[in-house]
Amino acid sequence: MRRVSLSLLAAAAAVGIIGVMANPVPSTTTSKTDCDTGVAIGYHPSTTSHGNSNVQPTPFVIPSLQEWNGGKGDWTISKSTRIVVDPKYASGIALDSQHSFMANPSNLKDFAATFQAEIKEVTGYDVSVVVSSKYTKNDIFLTLGADAKDPKLNSEGYLLDINSKGVSIQGITSRGAFWGTRTLLQMLILADEDGFALPQGHARDYPNYNERITMHDIARKPIPLSDLKEYVTLTSFYKFNTQQLHFNDNPGMRTRDLMPDWQSKYSGFRLKSDNPLYSMYANNDTSYTKQDMREYQDFMKARGIDLIPEIDTPAHSLAFTKFHPEWTIQSDTARPDWIDLGNKEVWSFIEGLWGEFAGWFDSRELSIGADEYDATKGDLARTFINHLNEYIRTNFNKTSRMWGSDREIPGTIDISSELQTLHWDWTMSDPTQLVKRGNKVTNLNAPDCYLVPRSQSYEDFIDSQKIYELWEPWVFDILDRNNASRNLSPTEPLLTGGGFANWNDFLSESVTRVEIYDRLSKAADAFAEKLWAGSKNSDSVAYAKWAPLAKKLRENIPGITLRRRPESKGQFLISYDFEDGAVKDKSGNGYDGKLNNGAKVIDAGEGHGKAVQLSADSFITTPLESIAYPYAVGMWVKPNGEQKANAVLLESGDGRLLISNSTSQSVTFEQDGNIYNTQIVLPPNTWSHIAFSADGTKTSVFFNMRRQAIVQYFNPRWDQLRNETMLMTAPINSIGSKSGKSVDGLVDGFFVLDRASYGGEMAFLGKHYANALP
Repeated sequence: MRRVSLSLLAAAAAVGIIGVMANPVPSTTTSKTDCDTGVAIGYHPSTTSHGNSNVQPTPFVIPSLQEWNGGKGDWTISKSTRIVVDPKYASGIALDSQHSFMANPSNLKDFAATFQAEIKEVTGYDVSVVVSSKYTKNDIFLTLGADAKDPKLNSEGYLLDINSKGVSIQGITSRGAFWGTRTLLQMLILADEDGFALPQGHARDYPNYNERITMHDIARKPIPLSDLKEYVTLTSFYKFNTQQLHFNDNPGMRTRDLMPDWQSKYSGFRLKSDNPLYSMYANNDTSYTKQDMREYQDFMKARGIDLIPEIDTPAHSLAFTKFHPEWTIQSDTARPDWIDLGNKEVWSFIEGLWGEFAGWFDSRELSIGADEYDATKGDLARTFINHLNEYIRTNFNKTSRMWGSDREIPGTIDISSELQTLHWDWTMSDPTQLVKRGNKVTNLNAPDCYLVPRSQSYEDFIDSQKIYELWEPWVFDILDRNNASRNLSPTEPLLTGGGFANWNDFLSESVTRVEIYDRLSKAADAFAEKLWAGSKNSDSVAYAKWAPLAKKLRENIPGITLRRRPESKGQFLISYDFEDGAVKDKSGNGYDGKLNNGAKVIDAGEGHGKAVQLSADSFITTPLESIAYPYAVGMWVKPNGEQKANAVLLESGDGRLLISNSTSQSVTFEQDGNIYNTQIVLPPNTWSHIAFSADGTKTSVFFNMRRQAIVQYFNPRWDQLRNETMLMTAPINSIGSKSGKSVDGLVDGFFVLDRASYGGEMAFLGKHYANALP
């Protein structure tokens, strides 16, 4: 992974007035700030010289440190550094469970193992983890008991000391200590890679809000478990502590009379049970077993993240009603994804559904969804919501949450104040009224907190500058922040926090997995800043100064592969001309390829010199998987007349570039199981140049060095009905296929640029690899 070297940003504002906190985080006192040094005054567990310009400025991390007391000099990690875990707390303490949604949360030893692997990736040092009460000046010591020293720290707060005696991180809970390792990890990433020297000083750090959440719609886009783990790695890096997974949904539905083919529409239910009563609802493209969820939750716990599972009823339930049309509301003006709550069989089914799956999850809280139901059945819906809340509490000893819905389903029956509400739209709920009724509220207000790829109504990419400069968890109307009837008080005890939600409304073909990660990563840092530290840093450090450093952190998170941006010394990432009789990379990056299963270099003639001959079973491998935009990829191809169906030009785990597909002779992209035709046909027994380039807005396809197509998909949703441009992730792991489906013919002049390219330059690139042009 590429490391960066830069001077740390000295931001006095990052340690100014302490932000207020919401339930269950207690409020703290205000610290004074020394305007000359930019360090917090009022807590001095280590010796520091104030008024001295030589003290270390506040390190840049995201979220910003609440308080920093700068020392003098540096501490440097080395190959002799160990992570030392205090034996008194190695297995955790009772407070760990009390301040987590998850039963049996991780302990210091688990967190130390996570940190160990990250240090290896960032620094190259293979540090060891030991359990001991003694540590040296070279070590990082993890311990608890910070509440005894500082009773005003909240459950996720920690104390960080970096001095000549070593590094010490002391939390109140194990997760709090782990957040201290996030701070240290980011400091290492931004340190000079020649020495990884860190500034000496003391930090007193804590979150302003106890719930820092991301919500992921995995129902309408198949997401492999490996991607979900990277979402956890991403958000844990920024000290988010909660993830909600939306396990079932369907595209936007019209009423039955306007959508007679409703049972043929795609729906998602991602939990795969062995019980035949429920196994039929699970998707064949992607679904998760009980064992998958066990593995996933163990991964999450070791990174400080709680999982809230959601099964959304009585609306968004096409995954169930398509199997049971008798469960729908029998009216032409009703949506077919609304389950008929007038049918008591439905109530029993939903109880059984939770009975089957609630035990899969360690969380003490479940989400029942409960939004966007038939407004004419308000009291019936409210009765059902209260019943399901009581059923879950009584049978599973768990609490419930729901999406804001009380305005949409008006009625005379009050929704229980036990239910925590995720507010997302003012037409659905009013957060000021919710807290008056005693409901806890989490801020996911749209459009600010909604990420909906390809949407015209919500954000395609979250506006991180707007979030950084204007948003706070207590702000529910970003255009009218000072209006008490539209926002909550920052000190409102029923305001738990907030975050952002990713909705895949337009189904799998509308966005690739790599594009989703790109959007998530560009939203997470700004939200993390405001959820943890509030506006005290953003009020004084301009976004233009903050954003470049945020980008450098975002691009160097250990454990992330979904960025799909390989390192390159220059603009060429790969360049194969085969003229040396092998697959030697001429880019200078050393990404040499390998001939496999009979692939061989031959004299091709026709101005091409040497080229590689492929058969259906042979292929060339590269050491890289894929590249995300911006990029340009190109090659010469001379296909033989007879090709296997779906013969492969390029392939990786992210998709394939096919010479044709089962229904068309045109060059075709295949990504995430979806097909995108280009209408470009490669003639047999003739040299052709095929290339494609993605620039951030579109993927252009070039045939014989001229742009002939832009990759698109047709959005078939009833309120869209238009073509959308796509950003393909370029598959570059193999030329040809490892599965016996390679293009049969000759290939030459394969190149990958780590930037986009256009027509005139593409012609130059084509000529560079061959003298004979068509």
